[in-house]
Amino acid sequence: MILYLIEQGAKVIKESQRFQIHYPGASRKIEEVRINDVEEIYIFGRISLSSVVIQTCLKRKIPVHFLTFSGDYLGKLQHTGGKNVELRLLQFQAYFNPEKKLSFARAFITGKFTNQIHFLTELKRRYNEKKLEGIIFRLKMSLKEVQKVQDIETLMGIEGSASKVYFEALGPIFKKLGWNFSGRTRRPPTDPVNALLSLGYTLLFSKIFTFVETASLDPYLGFLHTPDYGKPSLVLDLMEEWRPVIVDSLVIRCLAWKIFTPQDFTDTMLEDEQEYKIKLTPAGLKKFLKQFQQKIMKEETFYFPLGKKLKNLWLLKEQVYHLARVLKGEEKEYKPFLLKHTSGSG
Repeated sequence: MILYLIEQGAKVIKESQRFQIHYPGASRKIEEVRINDVEEIYIFGRISLSSVVIQTCLKRKIPVHFLTFSGDYLGKLQHTGGKNVELRLLQFQAYFNPEKKLSFARAFITGKFTNQIHFLTELKRRYNEKKLEGIIFRLKMSLKEVQKVQDIETLMGIEGSASKVYFEALGPIFKKLGWNFSGRTRRPPTDPVNALLSLGYTLLFSKIFTFVETASLDPYLGFLHTPDYGKPSLVLDLMEEWRPVIVDSLVIRCLAWKIFTPQDFTDTMLEDEQEYKIKLTPAGLKKFLKQFQQKIMKEETFYFPLGKKLKNLWLLKEQVYHLARVLKGEEKEYKPFLLKHTSGSG
C-alpha cells in the first residue's frame, strides 16, 4: 500500500511491527498500519516522523516523499539505490555520443506527441469537438518534424510550440465540463485545472524518480532536458510519454465524473508555503490521491512489447528498465510507450 499523510500536525511512530499515526487533538483515534504492507509514504506539509520510523523506512527500503501541502515536491528519503556503476558510465557515454543522445531525445518526444494525438482523438470522438481536428493535424505535423530533427535545441523548440497548442486544445473540453482553462500555468497554478495537473505531474515524477534510482540510473543526467544543478533531467525525460496517459486523462475523468467542486479548492496559504494562488483543500486532496492511486495501482493498459495488459505502475517501471537494457546493449533501441501501436515509431 501507499501511505498518504496529509493532516497537518500528525506524528508517525513505530510500535512493534506497525506504524502508528497520531493526529492532533486528544479525541482523534490513533491509526495503525502494518509495516509489511507499506510500499511508499507521501508526506504533505507539516507531519513528523520519529527517528525510529525513518530508520525503519531506510532498512526496509520504503521510499518517503516530502511535498508541501500545495503539492510542490521537496525531496525524498530512500535507501541507497542501485549500485551499478557500470550502467551509469554507459549512461554518461551515451550522453556524450551525439547520435545516441538525439535518438533517446527523439524517442521521448515521439512518445509524448503520439500519445497526445491519441488522447485528443479520443476526446474529439467522446465530446464531438470538431475544433480539435486542426490541432490534431498540427501535432501530427510536429511529429513528422521530430523524425527529421538533427539537434536537441530544435527538438525542444518543436516540443515547446506543440505543448502550447496541445493545452489550448484542452480548453474547450474543460469548458464543456464546467471549468475554465486558458492554458498551462505551472509555478504557481492559477486555476483549479492547473492545480490538478501540477499535482498529478508531481506524483508521476515521484514514481519515476524512485524507479530510476532503483535501476541504478543517474536521475540528473538526461538526454532531452538539459542537465542543470539539482535538476533530475532523466526523470523529466521519462515523464514525457506518460503525461497524457496518466495525468491528463485522469484530470479529464475526474472533472467529467464531477468528483470535484469549486469548494474543493482554496487560495489559503500555510505559514511555511511560498506564494500559491490556488490548491486543493484537505478534502479535495484526499479525493485526488484516491483517484491517482486507482489509476496507477489498479488500472491496466495494453503494453505492445509484451502483447498484454499491465498495471500502469508496472508499465512505468518497465519503461525505466527498458532504457537501462538499451544502455547496456541488451536491447537495440529505446521505444517509448505508446497508447496506440504505430509502426516505425521510436
